[in-house]
Amino acid sequence: MNNIGQRIKDLRKKNDLTQEKLADFLGVTYQSVSKWECGVTMPDLSLIVPLAKLLHVSTDELLGVNEIDKRLEELEELYENALKENYTTDEPLRIAKQAVCEYPSDMKWLNRYAWDTWCYAIDNLPDGEEFDAEREKVIKLFDRVIGNTDDDQEKASAIDGIVGCLCGKGWKNEAKHYVELYPDTKVDPWQKRKLLGACLDGDEQKQYKQESLNKIVRELVDTLIWGDNWNNEDAHTAAHMIITAVIPDGNYLEYHQDISRILLKKAESAIKSGEFSSAIDLIKEALFHAKEYDIIDTVCPGEYQYTAPLFDHLKIDSRQWYHGGTIFEEHKAALCQRKVFAPIRDLEDFKTLFD
Repeated sequence: MNNIGQRIKDLRKKNDLTQEKLADFLGVTYQSVSKWECGVTMPDLSLIVPLAKLLHVSTDELLGVNEIDKRLEELEELYENALKENYTTDEPLRIAKQAVCEYPSDMKWLNRYAWDTWCYAIDNLPDGEEFDAEREKVIKLFDRVIGNTDDDQEKASAIDGIVGCLCGKGWKNEAKHYVELYPDTKVDPWQKRKLLGACLDGDEQKQYKQESLNKIVRELVDTLIWGDNWNNEDAHTAAHMIITAVIPDGNYLEYHQDISRILLKKAESAIKSGEFSSAIDLIKEALFHAKEYDIIDTVCPGEYQYTAPLFDHLKIDSRQWYHGGTIFEEHKAALCQRKVFAPIRDLEDFKTLFD
């Protein structure tokens, strides 16, 4: 007997109605009511509202919506407790499987079931036919989630899973198709790039990963030396350390500009501390990097190759940059005009900086 049939029967008796009387009110046969209560058939959708009114309940109560909510809450609690107690057991998988059996259209539970099945296979099954069969099963589960969920987080999670499964099979072109479905509103903007990188091979994969790393370094350096951090010496020092750590061979290319600005800010701090000699040395180094950048940007624009191990598959094309004057001339103007540099302008070493 299905749940709605049992509820109709219980509510009918509670309201002191016979099957015949209820059928008469609804304009159906008493055999129809009997079939509802026995779980053989379901009431027509058009009868739900009048049926609920006759039985003096809401349509949610008639359909058991509250019971569904309570059961889902119960399963959620059981699942969370199982994860907390011991994730190495198959208890979370058992609960997720039960939830999917009870609520096959719930994509959140289906996604959990897919992930738990996949994790269990990785941890417990050796490579072979059984493992391959489980992976095929998981791929189908993830595909169902991707095709049926409206939740971007669930879709993104399922895409993460299916890409890993497909790449494990060597089906990288198929995996790339799913990466393209990755929701743009997903919280983690780097995950799509990471997944796409996993779908590539050889030098193409190395280049893609290095381009992604460069974007991360670029955004981090910009965050540290601009905006609210413009006068934060510790932030500038951190940015300098990041650049030199990623590019230890000194072939900084576009990062020459950042280093020149960082060193000029350090020179300002040295002047404020009365360390004039140190300030001059920092300015000399800053101007060197400014000249190196200007060569790439304006003197000989073109394609350049990084040589540091982390960037050895990475090229830049300075012909695509915005050319708005040289960094050297910008620094020269600041050194000659800004008040902070006034204490060192009469020093002989300062007068030779632009020779």
